[in-house]
Amino acid sequence: MIAKNRRILFICPDIKRAVGGIKQLYRQVDLLNKNGFKAFIVHSKYGFRSTWFENSTPVLYNADLHIDLVDKNHSNKKLFFILKRVGKDILKFRKTITRVKNKKWQTIFNDSDVIVVPEIYGPGVERVLPNNDKVVYNQNCYYTFNAYKLKGNCSLYSNSKIKGIMVASEDAGNYLHYAFPGLNLFRIHYGINKNIFNFSANKKKQIAFMARKVKEDIIQVINILKIRDALKGWDLIEIANLNEQEVSKILKESALFLSFSHREGFGMPPAEAMACGCIVIGYTGNGGDEYFKESFSYPIAERNIQGFAKTIEQVILEYENDNRALLEKGRMASEFILKEYSLEVEEEDIVNVWSNILKTNE
Repeated sequence: MIAKNRRILFICPDIKRAVGGIKQLYRQVDLLNKNGFKAFIVHSKYGFRSTWFENSTPVLYNADLHIDLVDKNHSNKKLFFILKRVGKDILKFRKTITRVKNKKWQTIFNDSDVIVVPEIYGPGVERVLPNNDKVVYNQNCYYTFNAYKLKGNCSLYSNSKIKGIMVASEDAGNYLHYAFPGLNLFRIHYGINKNIFNFSANKKKQIAFMARKVKEDIIQVINILKIRDALKGWDLIEIANLNEQEVSKILKESALFLSFSHREGFGMPPAEAMACGCIVIGYTGNGGDEYFKESFSYPIAERNIQGFAKTIEQVILEYENDNRALLEKGRMASEFILKEYSLEVEEEDIVNVWSNILKTNE
């Protein structure tokens, strides 16, 4: 028997802006509930909910737990640096969140609850709720050790209450299997909603990109192309602070998408761009190695500025001479992504993973 009556509580930071990892937490909670499990998001501030994507996900609240995860007596500047990269709002914890006593809205945890903690909290994963089974949802393996220094010992995830690690890519799986060979490792394929992100052949001479990471590379690549007059007649569109429908509209209209992914657990933006038929040029972020196929995309070695700029110029020339081959590559990319990373595959993975975890730890 699978103990579906146990609550599965996903700890989630209160970040207002669009962060893909948070959407994945909400998504997993929804799918678990759909399949008979009892799952909840746990935010800190009462009434908070992510609103940049549509959801009716069940949310609980506990401020004290969130404070303990980043308590100044146990964490360090590196932890806050990485949290800042995830979202500036989380840095306001000490100013905006106070410990709460006898508040009816603050969730009381039971020892039977399974606590799911993102990898960004480092040592806080083991420190909080020591009597509860825990699972680490490691959406970016390259953030795993950011709360640690070179000096001193690291015993991350050594507690017997850590029952497994969930990852979102082959690269992350290899990284964490090597780092933690004794722990159960579970792969969950992200699902892309084909009703929002789907192929369009009605492309403009438009290049989309996101500037959240390695901005210095973006500045170099774009300015080199401008100096060479290689972007004449093309529009550059930066995607920032938009909802899914707005992002989808831009991607469906864009012929090219530039990927400046850097140390990604998976890298959702390039995959969504491929789903919309964009020709994707750029960095895989390692996590994207599994879907940056050379048959329909143009992977660039990390931080290779010249190679990046030259490839864009080459693809633009090819597109302007005869875009039919590139449109076909865009169609191939879309078909691959929507098959390999479908919502159905994601749901099946989630159900199988949690059935395994709860059955093993009854």
